[in-house]
Amino acid sequence: MSANSQTVARFVTVTMGLVIGLTFLFGFGNVLNLALKLQVPAFVAPLVAPAVDLTVLGLLVGTRHLALSGASEEVLRPARRLLLAASVVTLLLNVADSVFAGQWGKAAFESVGPLLLIGVCEAGPGLLRALSAASTDLGSGPPPRVFVCGTGV
Repeated sequence: MSANSQTVARFVTVTMGLVIGLTFLFGFGNVLNLALKLQVPAFVAPLVAPAVDLTVLGLLVGTRHLALSGASEEVLRPARRLLLAASVVTLLLNVADSVFAGQWGKAAFESVGPLLLIGVCEAGPGLLRALSAASTDLGSGPPPRVFVCGTGV
């Protein structure tokens, strides 16, 4: 992978990490509030959101590594399924309190982070694999032709 491609892959990874981190921070309060309303013991309530979030984080790091290593879709599929399931759990935990209270606007707002997380889970590995493949293709063949106003330069 060329230095430019590595920079792009790092940028995409950091951006995904920021989205995930912000989603985790946002979701922690929602899930803690829900757990306390459900009378989950106070020592257990703050553990639920981080457990789900750490599952998502571990799976994202693992699928990123596998995708950049050129792993096939068959290898990635089980991890991506668990990742999607954990992301859906994050979504449900985030919106449950608002849905049960009938606060649909708040529930919609609270769904933004987890929906972005689901999008990252689905698009991330393929995007990283495509970036890696594109840099390999560019480095192995003749330089690409640049078209300016319909003429090849």
